[in-house]
Amino acid sequence: MRIAPWIVGLTAWCCSVVGWAAVEPTSGGLEWQDLELSYDAQPGEAQTEFAFKFTNRAAEPIEIKQLSTSCGCTAAIMPRQPWIVAPGESDAVRVIVDLRSRRGGLNKTVYVDTSAGEQLLLVHVKVPPPPAVQREMNLMLAQADRQAVFRGDCAKCHVEPTIGKRGGELFEAACVICHTDDAHRATMVPDLAKPKTERTAAFWEQWIRHGVEGSLMPAFAKAQGGPLDDEQIRSLVEYLMTHLPTQPVTQ
Repeated sequence: MRIAPWIVGLTAWCCSVVGWAAVEPTSGGLEWQDLELSYDAQPGEAQTEFAFKFTNRAAEPIEIKQLSTSCGCTAAIMPRQPWIVAPGESDAVRVIVDLRSRRGGLNKTVYVDTSAGEQLLLVHVKVPPPPAVQREMNLMLAQADRQAVFRGDCAKCHVEPTIGKRGGELFEAACVICHTDDAHRATMVPDLAKPKTERTAAFWEQWIRHGVEGSLMPAFAKAQGGPLDDEQIRSLVEYLMTHLPTQPVTQ
């Protein structure tokens, strides 16, 4: 019995709404290594490929007669026609998903029609927003909660690199990404190499430890939800007083 196309479409809709539990193989002689595969895409990635591996456990050859997908952005590859799988032979159904202009969670189905029965395969892809969009989203989040820069995905850039660092290494890990790198520095974030006021040790201590309310500058002290302990803050202040200008830079 063939699976009607509308059933394949309904299956895809159900997957996207409520998720999908692993299903048991129904194509008698084919033993599938996986019936469901997932992938977290990288920013800017144009496509991704899955390989659903199987082995013919039947005593007779099995023909894979047709592959069809639930969406035009997903392609299942027929390597040859007819596709005959000998007893004991292993192979794989290749599935390619086009990620361009897509964002969020994608859930796709692949219908496999064989001479021994039918099978539905499932693919799930998480597609991140483009880097520029992600940065804008992060800025909006920081404006609502400046300490958010130390949580979630932002922690990969603003917390993890600071662990165990002191002095100049800590400056490179914690400060450069936002304050001195023009490729990342937001227009409202000051350039540390161009002070507008006199900067003393007390100035740096206040800014680093407590941040600035109503701005993007978070509080770095652990006591206020930041990643730095007292020793790290002291070492950073000493480095800044030694290596950065302390007097205003005239234009």
